[in-house]
Amino acid sequence: MSRKERYRRPQTIISCRLVLRISMSLRPFAAFAPFALPGGVVWFHPSFYVPFALTAQNPFLRPGAESSYGAQMPESPDHEVNHDAPRINSARREVRVGLLLWDRYEVVAVIGNSDLGELWLCHDRDEQRDVVVRLLAQDLRRSKQALAVIHAGIRRLSDQNHPSMAAIRQLVYAGDQVFLVGDYAPGVDLGTWAQRGPDGQRPLEELLPILRQVADALDFAHRNHIIHRNLKPTNILLDSDGSARVTDFGLVPHHHFGFQRGEADRASSSRTYLAPEMRHGREPDSASDQYALAALAWHLLAGAPPDEAKLPDSLPAYARAAFARAMSPKARKRFVTCEDFVRALGGERVGGRRGRSASEWRRIGIITGSIAGGLAATAVLLLGGRALAAWLNTPSTPRPAPPRPASTPAVVEEKAPEWTPPAPLVATTPLPTPGQPWVAHVVPMEFVWVSAMQAWVGRYEVTNEEYRRMNPEHTSGDYEGLCLNGDRQPVVRVNFDDTVAYAAWLTEQEREAGKLPATLRYRLPSRMEAITYTRSGLGYTYPWGENWPPTRGNYADASLGSAFPEKPSISGYQDGFAVTAPVERSGENPWGLFGAGGNVWETTSRGAGGSQFGGWQGGGWEDYQAARMRADALYGFIGNARGAVNGFRLVLAPIDNEVAAGD
Repeated sequence: MSRKERYRRPQTIISCRLVLRISMSLRPFAAFAPFALPGGVVWFHPSFYVPFALTAQNPFLRPGAESSYGAQMPESPDHEVNHDAPRINSARREVRVGLLLWDRYEVVAVIGNSDLGELWLCHDRDEQRDVVVRLLAQDLRRSKQALAVIHAGIRRLSDQNHPSMAAIRQLVYAGDQVFLVGDYAPGVDLGTWAQRGPDGQRPLEELLPILRQVADALDFAHRNHIIHRNLKPTNILLDSDGSARVTDFGLVPHHHFGFQRGEADRASSSRTYLAPEMRHGREPDSASDQYALAALAWHLLAGAPPDEAKLPDSLPAYARAAFARAMSPKARKRFVTCEDFVRALGGERVGGRRGRSASEWRRIGIITGSIAGGLAATAVLLLGGRALAAWLNTPSTPRPAPPRPASTPAVVEEKAPEWTPPAPLVATTPLPTPGQPWVAHVVPMEFVWVSAMQAWVGRYEVTNEEYRRMNPEHTSGDYEGLCLNGDRQPVVRVNFDDTVAYAAWLTEQEREAGKLPATLRYRLPSRMEAITYTRSGLGYTYPWGENWPPTRGNYADASLGSAFPEKPSISGYQDGFAVTAPVERSGENPWGLFGAGGNVWETTSRGAGGSQFGGWQGGGWEDYQAARMRADALYGFIGNARGAVNGFRLVLAPIDNEVAAGD
């Protein structure tokens, strides 16, 4: 087996084709019908089957564990992929209640299939609550835009909840598959609820309490800079108590469309609910969700979408006016918030005007810049023409030569550089020696001795150039057109398994080169070690101290605000980088570590040298909230995500310390 194969990120080695069916064993759950997940509702009855195929590598089994399908996975060493392992391609089994996914999520019911992927209702044994797990559809998991939108939504809502929102909480990568773990929303979808009314309609007085809850959830998401993009009746679930929950926030990005005759369309949502700006491929904003909410309300009142049915004649004039404004072809003419629309629909007088969206300001900037450039060019031509004509008409007269001054040495005014590169560390000993800096041999990675930890800590976060020594094919890509893949930028879009594999690879390479004794190894920091070096032993709340705004570190500064006007940024702070900064320019702490706080969220293990994911620590370039920039801030609980803010740093430490610390 080649070294490249040996250290490739671990993935599941058994594949199977399953035909899943809902059987009589689900009769105890019939009271929950329809089972609902973000993206769709499937109605079940114990007397019929709903078959659907799952053809993929099985991501649920751990090495050496007896599976629910009668096969056992062979043992394999850490970070090793056994490509010769037997594959089960013809087995046809039922997904049974009680199947355990990733040693955590117990399948309670197989919900079914939707255009966004296959769905399971599971019980989270760690947090003792019901969740939904979705195997993301193939076209979505191959879409970088889709995954970027989902990951951004998870980060922004990681520590927030809303009673009328069922949010996606985790991305899980398993082989070439992507799973979503999210809040469970029991109940019936809003379209089905409406159809149970007379002639498939619901009166306004019944609808308003539900619309208020939906509008509140949408406005909450908009304040957190999340646009739904895919609002429709099947994405709103209503339980027996009348509580509504909105699902699928940001799951379908606005680029994920097909175009017919120049207008956007997509299989996952009827064009009925798409705002005009989205139909023409422009960037959506909160006004786009408001249009969809109004179109949805129209459908529930009239029994059919706006292009198929008129509003009931009994609807008051103020309600018709509210629809006219919320569904205006021009986004700026709509209500300021979704709540304003619902208030107007109920008869309240609502004022206020929407400001221009970020996309509108960008368009205005382009047009204004073009006009200004044209006017400036015209002025230059006119003035230049006049000056040329005046010069041609001036008679030529010889001028006396000025007296020649005595020869004096030229004075060159020196400008201090804006940034001085830090001096490189030099290893003064042939092998790592406590108390002395260290530079790795195979990859010239610098390490600082930290006596408080009795270990060496990477001076910088691992860079793209350093990571590509192990995996030449890796790319960190870009973020909305801005490069993340520079040699000295920190590597991103790596998960916990990738980072553990890199540390193992570097350890073996250094030992083969005779530069690393058997008593030491490179590894990820534990989460407590990461917090320690981020605080540099000073016990501050933030990596830089106690004051606000930050005094160092790469966070959501004015540069990010200029590059992405729709994103929030820290008022009065400028670090000069809209996305990841070169590691040398990410801010140095008192221990001489750069980027310890900011730039990228650093991957940690649960214990020193442990094999379990400990969370991402320290904040990143997109963060602007004080709570996420604390020195002890952590997020994530599985570690499989490969986001544009996820990177890592290595430590070099005695193996004996790992035994004492445990996992």
